[in-house]
Amino acid sequence: MSIETPRPAVIAVAHTLRKIREQRGLSLRHVARMAKISASKLSGLETGGRRQNITLVAYLLGIIGAPIETLNHILEIADHGNEPDFLDPSGRDENLLRAAFEQLSRHVFEWSPSLFPRTLRSAEYSDAIQKSGLPEGDPAVKGFIPAAACTRPTGVSEPLHSFLLGEAATRPGVCSPEVLYNQIEEVATVSKLMPISISVVPASYCSTGLVEPFTLYEGHTGAIAVVVKHQRGVAFLTNKISLKHYTKTAQWLRSGRTDNPWP
Repeated sequence: MSIETPRPAVIAVAHTLRKIREQRGLSLRHVARMAKISASKLSGLETGGRRQNITLVAYLLGIIGAPIETLNHILEIADHGNEPDFLDPSGRDENLLRAAFEQLSRHVFEWSPSLFPRTLRSAEYSDAIQKSGLPEGDPAVKGFIPAAACTRPTGVSEPLHSFLLGEAATRPGVCSPEVLYNQIEEVATVSKLMPISISVVPASYCSTGLVEPFTLYEGHTGAIAVVVKHQRGVAFLTNKISLKHYTKTAQWLRSGRTDNPWP
């Protein structure tokens, strides 16, 4: 893990602080003046680049009028600011943290062994999963693809977001063949228009259930975070052992992908 990479809990606190301030229509300089701190210090707190003091965070949340429930939630998260890993039991902070790590990444790798990942699901496909009763039956993500994948950063030649699917994801199961066909057609079209890549790993190389879904966020010097589903929620890991393990796993999965993305 890069030493500059903020801890997951720090990122959650920072981005929530900024989100609430912006929702209140308050400028950074205005809040800084009210709190009697410099604008640069507040900016550092909102980006996760400055060490967070729980007392100051609570004071700032009070100034911007954060609801008491949100204030208590953020202060509870702030207690884990020095820990390399963070477990989000309710999924309340998942989208915020994923978006934050995506902004810090040069490349995002996502492995989905049995279903199309949420960020690639059409409304029709997502509806079919919900009706199936599977736990992954979340609504389709608005925009269909990761927001950061809509633009290719200067100097980046490879896709910003790489999706690797297990062969089971391309076979009828939770939806009808027609729904699956439409889903594949939409994804194939998007992959030609956006800086993303989509490949499939055959079941003969990696059988369903061998490697659980995960998302690996990679910076210029290597992996900075990995996200995995946990029995008690969603885990955001930045410890070196986990990053090394999932980096090797991603490399192994990449080596098994087929030339034809739709077997």
